[in-house]
Amino acid sequence: MNNKKFAAFVVTFRRPDVLMDTIKEILSQTRPPDKILVVDNNDNDDTKNNLAQMYPQVTHLKVGYNAGYAGAGKIGLETLAKEGYEWIFWGDDNDPPHMRDTFEKLLQLADSYKGKCGQVGVVGHRLNKYTGILKRTTNEELKQNEYVKVDTIGGGMIKIISGKCILDGVVPEAKLFFGFEDLDFDLSQKAAGYDLVVHSGLFLALREKWNRMQVKRVITKKKDERVLWRDYYSIRNLLFIMRKNRHYAGFLSVLFTSFFKSVWSYKYGFRYGTLVMKNTCKAIRDYSLSRYYKTI
Repeated sequence: MNNKKFAAFVVTFRRPDVLMDTIKEILSQTRPPDKILVVDNNDNDDTKNNLAQMYPQVTHLKVGYNAGYAGAGKIGLETLAKEGYEWIFWGDDNDPPHMRDTFEKLLQLADSYKGKCGQVGVVGHRLNKYTGILKRTTNEELKQNEYVKVDTIGGGMIKIISGKCILDGVVPEAKLFFGFEDLDFDLSQKAAGYDLVVHSGLFLALREKWNRMQVKRVITKKKDERVLWRDYYSIRNLLFIMRKNRHYAGFLSVLFTSFFKSVWSYKYGFRYGTLVMKNTCKAIRDYSLSRYYKTI
């Protein structure tokens, strides 16, 4: 067996216990990776020491600062691609595969695909470039096809990426830090002529497992105030992505929708609405001033 066929890296930041559980799940796959690399955004050795005790076969790479999911993703992909791995799993420390044969089936799809495959995964959707919104892949399309071509495979949805694509210079935009960095990378892959495909059987199995065969769309809902910071990065980065890909209608739609949701959030109280509005205004301001990386 080619021991450069398949490698995995997992991005982590100060969650050593969660990481150990995820590594256990990865190693339990019917087709485990030939190498596992932990890209550690921490600035101390806690994770390194835990790995040495529990999984000494796992390689540890300490970034030394919080590079975010985007920055660490770039480091992990470039490291393993330069080592010669054909396919690379880009994972987060709390997103292990949900079925034991996930890697096996995805690698079979990657090898059997007739086109120029840049990425395989479990869950993916297409982008409406006029609205900046992802369109849900229908159950009917998944049932009728062994695989489906998509525009993006979300982070945490088992992204397995072609090492050749990375060597060709298609890499994550490190400055995005967090939030839609996967969409930006995936659109860059498509622009370079690569196809992104999802495994229909695994996709449908997850929808059934999570009871998401039918999903009702909502305009907005109140979020825990502790995670509102995520919206800042999402808005800022989406504006960047729409402009970068010349989706100008999508750019305007993201602007309008962000302000609309901010105004709508006042229905949950003045304090909450003000927090959301400040978040939105800061995101738009920082995009306009080209302030990226970690800002909050």
